Amino acid sequence: MDIGAVIKGPFEDQDWVKKMLLMGVVNVLICITIIGIFVGVPNLVGWGKAYAQERARGGSTLPEFGFSYIGDGYKVIVGMFIFGLIAVLGMIPIFILSFVLAKIAEPLALIALPLQLVYVLVLMPVGGVIMGRIYIDDDMMAGTGIVSAIMTVKDNIGPSMMYLVTMLVVGLIGGAMGIVPLIGGMFGAAFQAAAGAIAVVQFRNALGGR
Repeated sequence: MDIGAVIKGPFEDQDWVKKMLLMGVVNVLICITIIGIFVGVPNLVGWGKAYAQERARGGSTLPEFGFSYIGDGYKVIVGMFIFGLIAVLGMIPIFILSFVLAKIAEPLALIALPLQLVYVLVLMPVGGVIMGRIYIDDDMMAGTGIVSAIMTVKDNIGPSMMYLVTMLVVGLIGGAMGIVPLIGGMFGAAFQAAAGAIAVVQFRNALGGR
């Protein structure tokens, strides 16, 4: 995976300012209202999915501003919600261990903290595999394939670690954009959607399309 290409990718489109600014500002502003959340969030997520498909075809053009991405956005949200539910179930044994250790002696509960951290970090590349299947294969039920996704990550530790680092960097950059008053954070939301899409496509390619 190429972190530099992921970060620079969204800016390859000559209209990147207009497209990312409009998608970020309009969709984030819509989310000010409760009802708007059900429009703005899926629309921006679906926009990221459309961009992932463009990158998978070898293109680099950002999708145009609009509200035609809501349906695809909900597909991604449902798919990742299923993944999230299963992932939470996987945390239960760790919570039980922490509870038991705390009953024995409160300081012992700290033993479970590294396990929780490792579990969360492992989930990021597993989620990347799932996201790739949703984005590219249009498989809304990809979240149910968490076991095969875990095995894919296990067999590809190098690319999985690079994906983890890449997504952390993208998140930091997107968050840092929020320093700019008023529109920085909104633009950062669109940047994270676009850069995240590139990362998912790169990760999927590194895994041989799995």
